[in-house]
Amino acid sequence: MAYIDTTTRKEVSKMQVIVRKARPEKARKLRVCAYCRVSTDADEQENSLENQIGHYEDAITSKPEYEFAGVYHDFAISGFKENRPGFIRMMEDARAGKIDLILTKSVSRFARNTAVLLKATRELKGMGIGVFFELQNINTLSGEGELMLSILAAFAQAESESGSVGAKMVYRRKYEAGIPVQYLERSFGYRKDENGKFVPEPSEARWVKKIFRMAADGYTPAAIRRYMNDNHVKTVDGALWCDSTVFRILENEIYKGDYIMHKHYVNENRKLVPNRGEEDAWYIENDHEPIVSRKLWQDAQDKLNEKREYLSEGSFIADFTEENYPYMGHLFCGKCGYPLYHRIYSNGNRLSWDCSAVKRYGRGFCDGVNVPDGTVREQEITENTYVMEKTGETGRREYTFLKEASWKRRHRKKEFKHDVPELNLENYPFYKSIYCGECGGRLVRYVGKGGRVVWICSNQKRKGSRFCTGIRVPDAEMRKMELREEKNYITERKMKNGKKCYGHSCEKQKRDTQGENSSQENQGCSLLPCINGQ
Repeated sequence: MAYIDTTTRKEVSKMQVIVRKARPEKARKLRVCAYCRVSTDADEQENSLENQIGHYEDAITSKPEYEFAGVYHDFAISGFKENRPGFIRMMEDARAGKIDLILTKSVSRFARNTAVLLKATRELKGMGIGVFFELQNINTLSGEGELMLSILAAFAQAESESGSVGAKMVYRRKYEAGIPVQYLERSFGYRKDENGKFVPEPSEARWVKKIFRMAADGYTPAAIRRYMNDNHVKTVDGALWCDSTVFRILENEIYKGDYIMHKHYVNENRKLVPNRGEEDAWYIENDHEPIVSRKLWQDAQDKLNEKREYLSEGSFIADFTEENYPYMGHLFCGKCGYPLYHRIYSNGNRLSWDCSAVKRYGRGFCDGVNVPDGTVREQEITENTYVMEKTGETGRREYTFLKEASWKRRHRKKEFKHDVPELNLENYPFYKSIYCGECGGRLVRYVGKGGRVVWICSNQKRKGSRFCTGIRVPDAEMRKMELREEKNYITERKMKNGKKCYGHSCEKQKRDTQGENSSQENQGCSLLPCINGQ
């Protein structure tokens, strides 16, 4: 072949071209990991898990084309659950690009829940990561892999559910026959004797009696907790006592010799929950040797009920507006000077006003106050008032309400010392120009424990989540944004992997009630730009 020189119109011969073969690219090793799981904590199962881990380490490292990426495992966790630490860590590493192939023994070892199995394998397949099930000889990257997987997963789930139903039936028949199914070995004050019967443990039983006597004498659980800790008594787990531990002992019928079978049950999500009438339960009297008399046990219950009635008396639970709570925003802690915030507890039956500094900085900064709403309502507060709290010997609290001028004559608001820079334009050049993209309220600085700075919606902080769901933007994320000097409305989105991303715009974003831009949630989140200052 020849070409023509257009300037001279003469034929010029073709230059000789030497073709060389490209150097073959060295094949990259596949990064291969394994996943294994056992569902119980029996000794033989522990040995089985060790054997599985050893098997996969040898199998992967013995192949030169494989690069060992670790063995992820879960111990004594049901495959029906998605929330498995080893499984979650494996998925996170897969998303981070650290894995090319996952080996596992069988479908049932990977997951016994069809929805969990298909969700995980489809996500992995979308990232080009295969899962090889040895027993079924299935690779999810193959064409027929997902069809076979769906069928086998359905069988695995059905097998799991059948086993669960069978186990429940065994226990139910024991319950109906009056055969106790006891778990008292985890109860403070009891132990098993040489005949397998539960009997009081003398060293602990005397403290159980003390707890019930104190409760019957009017001591609060908080006062009992302090008494137990001051005397260096440890719980069954060797930990310090807390109020909830005291409550569980005082309300437990086992200490008067009775026993309730089926007090808890496993729901459809395989989670152990309290039985509040959803399932049948059986009450057995005189089941084992008691530690306290029935009279003492009942006296303690009566005092607990008196305390509950006192705390709930006069409480009014409604929308948190100035009309319903005219004293809202006028209550302050008399110990540190920080505002009191409302707290609803006891399944929505009681309301109290608690020190916000305790919530924000911890009890090392302030002991705090806890004032029942009924007590506050009796004072008819219309101006700033500081609440002092005094705890009696039995733990019963007494309150003193002081006007602001009176409190400030003797006290000063405590300052939380931290290494966070001063709030000014030099340290935070954007702090006067950032607003919530949901409601338009200004974002204010919040310094948490350890000096971590977060920017939160002021409307959500003052008026509650019913007014605005609010956003929380870490200071590091705020500094990544190219913010303008005028108003910047900050938005927050949650992606499918659970992580949050942030954006900004010069206009407040209107929430779409039909669905919030699902494509943005699925594919990630990009910044919402300011266009020509519009």
